[in-house]
Amino acid sequence: MKLTLKSILFLSVITLVTSLTTHEVKAQSTKCFNVSSRDGWQYFDLGGPYTRVARVIGGWSVDGRNYLPVGPKGHSEPGLEPYNQYKYDQNFPFGALFVDIPTDGHGYIWVQGSQQLPKPITRTSIRINDSDVALGDNSGVLKVCFSR
Repeated sequence: MKLTLKSILFLSVITLVTSLTTHEVKAQSTKCFNVSSRDGWQYFDLGGPYTRVARVIGGWSVDGRNYLPVGPKGHSEPGLEPYNQYKYDQNFPFGALFVDIPTDGHGYIWVQGSQQLPKPITRTSIRINDSDVALGDNSGVLKVCFSR
């Protein structure tokens, strides 16, 4: 079979379009947001249903001058116990990552890394476990990525 220049060009265009479409679908299957430690609840529209937290990147601290940044599991080092009244939720560590599940009737969950969500969500709000009145000495950002 003899390929003409026109046939080669046509096959190249088809391959390129297929490759771009596949890449576009993969890009849309994950959506990431930067969540600041210095703000309370931060609201995000996912633009469609997402079922899991794919990854959490970065670090934040409830006291940037005295404690090193931590991930979504929060602070585990000693010394913060006397300040527990400054937690947003006393049942979780300082610096824990909270993700609201607006459709489940239970409010927010503690996200400790990659994990399945209790229900698909199309919008959410996210925050650090630190009281609104104590956010001023916080530092850092977590990038929270959702997948389908």
